[in-house]
Amino acid sequence: MLKDNFNLAYKNIRERMSRSILTLLGIAIGIMAITSLMAIGEGMQDAVTGELSSLSDTIIVTTGEGISTSSMGMGGGISLSEDNGEYLTERDIADIQRIHGVKDVNTQLSSIGIARYNGEDVSVYIIGMETEPMELKYGLEDIESGSLLKEGDKNKIVIGYDVAHEYFDTDVYIGGRIKINGKKFVVNGIFAKQGGGSISPTSNVILLTLGDFKKLTGESNIRSATVKVYDIDEVDSIAEKIEQEINENHGEDDYATATTMSSILESIQSVIGIMQMVLLAIASIALVVASIGIMNTMLTSVMERTHDIGIMKAIGATNKDVMLIFIIEGILVSVVGGTFGILFGIFGSQAISALMARSGMGGGITLIPVITMTSVGLAVGVSILVGILSSLYPAWKAARMSPIEAVRYE
Repeated sequence: MLKDNFNLAYKNIRERMSRSILTLLGIAIGIMAITSLMAIGEGMQDAVTGELSSLSDTIIVTTGEGISTSSMGMGGGISLSEDNGEYLTERDIADIQRIHGVKDVNTQLSSIGIARYNGEDVSVYIIGMETEPMELKYGLEDIESGSLLKEGDKNKIVIGYDVAHEYFDTDVYIGGRIKINGKKFVVNGIFAKQGGGSISPTSNVILLTLGDFKKLTGESNIRSATVKVYDIDEVDSIAEKIEQEINENHGEDDYATATTMSSILESIQSVIGIMQMVLLAIASIALVVASIGIMNTMLTSVMERTHDIGIMKAIGATNKDVMLIFIIEGILVSVVGGTFGILFGIFGSQAISALMARSGMGGGITLIPVITMTSVGLAVGVSILVGILSSLYPAWKAARMSPIEAVRYE
């Protein structure tokens, strides 16, 4: 009997092919949105994890609240807290180096300077650091042109995208000369436009070697320190010791913050997860619209087949049989639409990934969409559920028809 119900449902769909195609197209669009967004979310999680896992032995020490995460573009971005006028001292750095398990400590100096290019003056944020920690901190960021500074470079700088293309009336290119506080520097590299998922903010910075920075500013304000440890398993305990030492030095409970890469990774994944849930909720609106479309189609089908339903019930079909025919019909439309939606979602996620890469929204991270069995299973399950729920009322309405009235219906 189930086979007969299935054949009847299939026959009814074929007889109303145009209407059925439009209905399953609505389901396909909703499933496509969910599948593609889940693929992008999974791919972003994997990409961020891959980028930061290599830095699991690293601790970033800053004054104030330290590292913060924010949702930028499609991913979480990482940035230092604003300059609060408090800095790490040489004593702080020496105390960090004495902590058991610390392998190396590299510092970052910062200041505000005046940059002059083609007769225009602008205020800029300049950073001085050794080339090794510079590679560690900024090596994952996209470079539009040129390269980061190397050991032995003098009077060379790396500038942010906004400094190169927004700060002055004319763009700055590799080899261009910018005066900072009256001294000439050659542009050695330019950061690409920054999106979400970036390790450090680069849009408005100018990087110098530590030697050039001290000669230029005469300052030694230590904005942050990058600490490498021997044993990854001791990262969290060492971070706690670092905070305790620095806070005791300055007589404050929250003067400094030591942030591990694992905690940064957890924060970013949390942000990505929240964004993914919001986007999925928005995509689910398409499924709601599609379910209304299925219900409308099925109600129309019930009205058109009232006479047939009466004949079926008159020759012995039960209410259950009639309901089953319409529910199976709704499920078939949903499953076919869901299947096409999954296929469209795979191609759609690839297109979204390519668009993000082209627009710079990836923030230097290569994003490859990941289609998991969970997402495929969820898409199929949702499409079946939508088919059943959307068909229940029309099926119930068809089943409760009086055989005599239905046969007389024209």
